[in-house]
Amino acid sequence: MIRYLAACLFVLCGWADAMASQVTIATWNLGWHMDLETVQHWIGECSKNYVEDPATGKFKPSQEAGFKPGWDIDAFKIEGWDVSRLPVCNVYFAGGTVRVNLDAYRKRQEQIANFISRSLPADIIAFQEVSGEQSVREVLPNGGADYDFCPVTGYKVQRLVIAWKKTLGEKVTCAIEDALSLPANPDDKRPRPGLALTLKIDGKLLRIMDVHLKSGCVSPFDGGNLEGSDKDCVILQQQIDPIESWVERAAADGAKIVLLGDFNRNVWHELRDQRPARTDASGTSTPRPAGVLSRSLIEEIADGQPATANLMILDEHCQISDAGQALCTQAEIRDLTTPETQLLASDNYLGCRNPVGLDHILVGPGIKSDGPAEHLSIGNLGGNKAGTPNGKDQMLAISDHCPMIARLNF
Repeated sequence: MIRYLAACLFVLCGWADAMASQVTIATWNLGWHMDLETVQHWIGECSKNYVEDPATGKFKPSQEAGFKPGWDIDAFKIEGWDVSRLPVCNVYFAGGTVRVNLDAYRKRQEQIANFISRSLPADIIAFQEVSGEQSVREVLPNGGADYDFCPVTGYKVQRLVIAWKKTLGEKVTCAIEDALSLPANPDDKRPRPGLALTLKIDGKLLRIMDVHLKSGCVSPFDGGNLEGSDKDCVILQQQIDPIESWVERAAADGAKIVLLGDFNRNVWHELRDQRPARTDASGTSTPRPAGVLSRSLIEEIADGQPATANLMILDEHCQISDAGQALCTQAEIRDLTTPETQLLASDNYLGCRNPVGLDHILVGPGIKSDGPAEHLSIGNLGGNKAGTPNGKDQMLAISDHCPMIARLNF
């Protein structure tokens, strides 16, 4: 009888595992990525000559003596520069700003498309720093014909787009989380919104939440104190309550949730910071009292309350040599030295300028991962080369971030 019951239990467990849905998900910041139409306009504007108006400090198009090309100017100082449509001009740097030509940008798009096709076998890809849906279509296999899209529209040019294979499941909702953009702030102090895609897969709801949080406040180990007065840390501090509220609402209807993207924060360092997570030493599972600041983004948004929104950060692994993996492990414990970071970012290791520490994947209850999230190497595709004057040998990095991928069961 006991053997019979054990056999039944084994069969039932196997059946339950078989009923679990599987999905492979990736996150990738593509670094000011644009569609070709936008690129052509951007190159045109950056190639114009400008002269500074001493009365305003702004640059205006002009051929007068003392002019400078847009490539050599802070684009935010160019009168009328529209950051909702165009990036700054100094996106690509190789001993100076690379004066981008269209052929090199087309080559970059081809390289991204080839990389995704060969090395990023994901059902869902959450992108950051893209100009919109068209820019993502242009770098997906078959022009994105096999994908559906959930895009951010409006806001500034560094947008979010989630792409997923049409065969995966049915779209339920695609929603922009405006609160994360801090709409009450002045325009120059507004970060990016969040983006949530809800899919129905095998009758179950899966909600993918894509973020690109405020940059410039990376780690408590390098002076990036979240509770400090640095302007970037002040803005990131302001994003804590909106993102926590968003996560709790996202889990309230029973959907399985995944929060991923470019957090611009080394949350592993936060977890190793020995100081209390809050300036008043109160627990993060209780509402934060007025005037109390947080030192830890991760401990606020993954505080275990409510239980439906109890996020867990996936372990991270680098798909490179043992020596490279050792550096990746050390990067979770301490700040790497400049030579160590340069080595990890080199062609033989991860290849991207921001190799680890910024991008993360968190999952809610009911989701299990088949192993750690993997940082994928982009090899020699992460460097820039200005090229000869005719520009034929110009090379542009496919991104300053490496993609991260995870295989999930829910």
